[in-house]
Amino acid sequence: MKERSNPCFTFTERENLYDRVSHDRFMALVMQPDVDIHELQVSSNSFGEYLFVTVSCRTEQPKRLLTFWGLGYHEHRERWIADSWQWYESSHKEMSLPVIPKAEAYTQIKERETFVRANATPTRQSRRAQLYEVVADLIDEDGALAELEDLGWMFLGDDEEQDA
Repeated sequence: MKERSNPCFTFTERENLYDRVSHDRFMALVMQPDVDIHELQVSSNSFGEYLFVTVSCRTEQPKRLLTFWGLGYHEHRERWIADSWQWYESSHKEMSLPVIPKAEAYTQIKERETFVRANATPTRQSRRAQLYEVVADLIDEDGALAELEDLGWMFLGDDEEQDA
């Protein structure tokens, strides 16, 4: 991995291993003075609907964009995600993105957090969601989805519908 000068985004070994940070850590990272927030949008990926936040660090060379996603509903786990954020290095061109004022970004994140926490009431997961969650925690989200789709969810038997 290429060494970066003046990084804003330093992650622990565990955070790097799982590409995941806590909500509090996410807020601390994106609210740093040298961090620019370029995009905030609710959108979907293969796991559900989340808030996507694309950021960069003004002092970091070479410059990179990170996109964090969190505060959403994970369809395969059948649960709201309110306390953690995942990230990936974005392929956007940084020069073409506007900078969103921190106060505006903070307000949008807090509004989304309020919405998610209001909806994050405990619900009983189906057997399918329970199985997905175990496999995803053992390997990773993409791998779990691929493995279980390849196996045809055969571990569930005939009574999955009764469990839902």
